[in-house]
Amino acid sequence: MKKLRRKIILGVFLSALAVFALTVVIIGFALSTQLSNRSDSMTELINKSGGEFPEKQEYDLLNEEDQIRLYSYDEESRFRLRYFVVYFDDDFSVASVKTEHIAAVDEEAAGNMAVNVLFLSDRIGNYGDYRYRYSTDTNSVIFLDISDDLEGIQLIMLFIMTVAFAFVILITVVFYFLSKRIVKPFEENSRMQKQFITDASHELKTPLAIISANAEVLAYKDGENEWISNITAQVERIGGLINELLALNRLEEVDTVVDIEPVDLSSLVYTVSADFEQVFKGAGASVHYDVQPDVVINGNRGQLERLISVLVENASKYISEGGEFRISLKKESRHTTLSVFNTCEIDPSVEYKHLFDRFYRPDSSRTSKTGGHGIGLSIAKRIAVLHNGSITAVPQADGLAFNVRLSNRLKAHKKK
Repeated sequence: MKKLRRKIILGVFLSALAVFALTVVIIGFALSTQLSNRSDSMTELINKSGGEFPEKQEYDLLNEEDQIRLYSYDEESRFRLRYFVVYFDDDFSVASVKTEHIAAVDEEAAGNMAVNVLFLSDRIGNYGDYRYRYSTDTNSVIFLDISDDLEGIQLIMLFIMTVAFAFVILITVVFYFLSKRIVKPFEENSRMQKQFITDASHELKTPLAIISANAEVLAYKDGENEWISNITAQVERIGGLINELLALNRLEEVDTVVDIEPVDLSSLVYTVSADFEQVFKGAGASVHYDVQPDVVINGNRGQLERLISVLVENASKYISEGGEFRISLKKESRHTTLSVFNTCEIDPSVEYKHLFDRFYRPDSSRTSKTGGHGIGLSIAKRIAVLHNGSITAVPQADGLAFNVRLSNRLKAHKKK
């Protein structure tokens, strides 16, 4: 449940961050677009007015659309604007420069800026802190200084981003405390499920023991027969199912691995696989090892042995007649990779990621043939996760491979 809670909190943080980031981008785009449209309207009016921004009485004669675009115009507007105009002759040489409305740029610098604009593909755009317009009618380039507006937008955006990030942190902190209450019903439900499995498993063991004992008595009195053998086999099957349920239940009750020690995986792979070699030979299958020697990682030896055993046993059940079994082990800088492959028929309709779900069987018709309870792979996945690793089922052209990644940096934890 701690992992679920962390995932929920992380999801809230990322969601809030994405929403506020998108809001900031939209606001920034809107402000920039508004500034560009307003500046373009001004440069257009300057061009129409012969290189001068219109006076108030001329502004009053403008059409309503232009007045709306210049909504902040007043008597002082024409004196606050900083702009200059560069005119060209027919061979695109600088003919004249009007810089009386700006002090930061001299005629030489203004001419050089205008020449550079001529090589740009856009007739209207930004050039540093200026908004420019190249007019083919008057063969001139108008530059409007928008540095103050850009600085204002930057300050606004910085303020908005600061406030947005503060809200993200605040929302995350608030949700951190609320998440305890949100997760509590799931935690209680999970606890009750685990308790039910434990109680039911223990309750089932008593009648199973009685049935097994009665079957042994009948076999002793009347001799072995088909019905007694079937009863004994099914009792053993149910007993195995109960044991696997209890094993999975115990693994799910802990969040960390206990009894950590250096485990020689190379030796463990050979030892576990050797127990199933006769099964593979009985199916006429070949066995191949690609095991890196002396691979040692920290972990729970019993759990890692169970993990390897589940995968090798699964391969022995489903390997095709005359097929191939391959197991490989390689240690890298951060992870150790274990791969178990067996040839088998691949069904394209099967979602192999669900093989690790409890009781999942891609083909229920093979239950009686292969045995098993559909829990082994769930146990294998839980062991891999506890060892800070992962497990995947990868269908291939001629079979199925289970790839396990185990962390090389697992440290001992106190049991909680």
